[in-house]
Amino acid sequence: MEKKLEGGFSILEVLIALAIFGIFATSIIFRVSNNVTGSIQMDEDITLHNLAELKMNEVLLAKKAFTNATENDVDTGNFTIDGYQSFQYKVEIKPNEFPDFSQLTGTSEDDQAETNPVQKLIFDKLKKNMEILLWQVRVTVTNTETNYSYELNSWIENSEGKIDTNFNF
Repeated sequence: MEKKLEGGFSILEVLIALAIFGIFATSIIFRVSNNVTGSIQMDEDITLHNLAELKMNEVLLAKKAFTNATENDVDTGNFTIDGYQSFQYKVEIKPNEFPDFSQLTGTSEDDQAETNPVQKLIFDKLKKNMEILLWQVRVTVTNTETNYSYELNSWIENSEGKIDTNFNF
């Protein structure tokens, strides 16, 4: 009586199984490396965001007086916090610029003055007052080792600004 061997794998079946496993392992390694790279970038982004918020809060709490003489002042430097000396900041404060009434309505200034002078006067006063009261703060934080940067913008109220309430023609 002869014994027949059953249950073994052929070399072709083993090679196919190894090829499928290799493709699966390669895709897993690729995804894990992408996740690690994304985590590193996200960690740096969070650090830059937190440093920008810290500097923005310093500016907002300082309650600096804003005038045309200070609009071109740019504050730059490095953070002095332990472990963050390689991060630089740049703080820019400037007045907001609002569009003219004719730009918003899509007509020429001559047409607007003739058709609705009251509306134009109110808009011009409002524009002038808003440009006095609202200033823009831009904080940019840069990691000098990676040259990766983050920018944070906000509006700040110019509490020293005097608004014009005279609406005479």
